[in-house]
Amino acid sequence: MPNFFYRAKVSPHKIIEGSIEAESQAQAVNKLIKQGYFPISVEEVEESLSYRQRTFFFRKVSAKDLHIFTHQLSSLVGSGLTLLNALNTIISQTQNIYLKSVLSDVVSKIKDGRSFFEALSNWPNVFSHLFVAMVKSAEVGGNLEEVLKRLENYSSKEQELRANIKEALVYPFFIAIISIFTILILLGFVIPRLMIMFEEMREVLPLPTRMLIAISGFLKNYGWFILIMVFVIIFIFMRRLKSPESRFVLDRFKLKFPLLGRIIQKIEIGRFSRTLSALLFSGVPIVSALEITQGVVNNAVLKEEIKGFQDKIKEGANFSSVIKSSPYFPVFMTNIISVGEEAGALEDSFLRVADEYTQETESTLKTLTKLLEPTMILIMGLIVGFIVISILLPIFQINLIVR
Repeated sequence: MPNFFYRAKVSPHKIIEGSIEAESQAQAVNKLIKQGYFPISVEEVEESLSYRQRTFFFRKVSAKDLHIFTHQLSSLVGSGLTLLNALNTIISQTQNIYLKSVLSDVVSKIKDGRSFFEALSNWPNVFSHLFVAMVKSAEVGGNLEEVLKRLENYSSKEQELRANIKEALVYPFFIAIISIFTILILLGFVIPRLMIMFEEMREVLPLPTRMLIAISGFLKNYGWFILIMVFVIIFIFMRRLKSPESRFVLDRFKLKFPLLGRIIQKIEIGRFSRTLSALLFSGVPIVSALEITQGVVNNAVLKEEIKGFQDKIKEGANFSSVIKSSPYFPVFMTNIISVGEEAGALEDSFLRVADEYTQETESTLKTLTKLLEPTMILIMGLIVGFIVISILLPIFQINLIVR
């Protein structure tokens, strides 16, 4: 059945956007009128929505927007509002135009008889497989409010983790950019002007000065070539990363890299455990939960490992024995999962593992940041100090000659 993108008035001063399924444009208009809307324009999705998505760069829903939506929906459903009333309330308050349009389409499909998870599944670029699967299990189990709270908590933890990672990387990245910019300015503009003065001395220059002049000259003559080669190498590298084999090799190298590998492993295990816990709490079977979790994990090696877990559990193995055979999941996690499995509280065990690794990740990132800051400042100081000394040595030499 074709989809139609519409703009319609719901009151004299309020216009909404959305999409609706109908056999024809006339039927779409009739559906909108029955819903109490006054259609302004109704066009086929292939002609209108795709064009709008290409035209408006803001047509996206951020993780923050989705977290706010989940929080609002959880609160409204918990306060006793029906699902449709809660969604309509959120639509009236949402600032993101694209999300407003998506939610209008979800409301339209629910009014047409679709379930909530079916309406959400039509927008995979907005609502993840995890989100849809948890809502589906909630509708089957009749515990939508509880599942929405878990989704809210899950997204909140993910937001916190992303914020901590960004916070840990922002300052070192800023220092690195400033350092590179300062060094390039000195080598590209300051040193060439001083070279004229040094050449007029007709004296043997100190070794550090000669080294600095050689580096400056090399950058002046081959700087653009080096820059182009760097972009070419990055382009080739990014193209190669699209290959699953290359991505797998790189991700395996990341896990083996000192310190960084441990941080990546902790982040991924924490995310894996929290996602699996949320799905199991919502009533999703473990095999299906593992399949969904593969989409949450970013590292290709761990993703393949989880796929192996899924295959072995399908064959009848229990989770604790499967996870013990993996070199990427530590003994600490294996022991907790084993105890949780025996007690029949596997979801609680995964939640405990997730909390533990999230705390460890935050602690490691803070320590790494504290180490990186003085290290980068020291390296920057040594490089700038070398440049300054290389400039000052010939000046001291001129003073000695004059005396």
